[in-house]
Amino acid sequence: MAILVTALIAFLVVLAFRAWRSRAAADEAKFSAPAEWLEHPSGGRQWTNVQYVATTVLGEPLNRVTAYGMGPRGFGKLTVSADGVLIERNGERPIGIHAAQVSGVSHATVAIDRAVETDGLIQLDWQQDGFALSTYLRATKTDDRNQIFENLNQLVNKETSNG
Repeated sequence: MAILVTALIAFLVVLAFRAWRSRAAADEAKFSAPAEWLEHPSGGRQWTNVQYVATTVLGEPLNRVTAYGMGPRGFGKLTVSADGVLIERNGERPIGIHAAQVSGVSHATVAIDRAVETDGLIQLDWQQDGFALSTYLRATKTDDRNQIFENLNQLVNKETSNG
């Protein structure tokens, strides 16, 4: 019986892994990889210990994007500069979003498997090759969350007045 249960669990793990990889491949067919760096990110403001929660399809907060390593949640650094937004997660591929790709910023309470206090998440809306995405970030300190939101809002307002 133990061998049968172990075999069943191993089969389910392999099945889940294949489904995750298949989903990532399907997402990668929709758009190219985001930049891994920005031209002058040091000219902006940086926060450490910011949690990257998820990237989803815009308007579908339960539809996780797994392409290009954007699936796993994790902590890291966030830089907001005139060039855009750089998310550097510990042990994962960085996500660089050029300023021209950013389309909006708002507060959110839920994304995928994360529910927090009112306005506890920052939702950054952006486009990659015309495909609309939302990235959710969380700063545990209220002051950091407010500063990040304000800096992102300034970036969005700058881009909408230029574009």
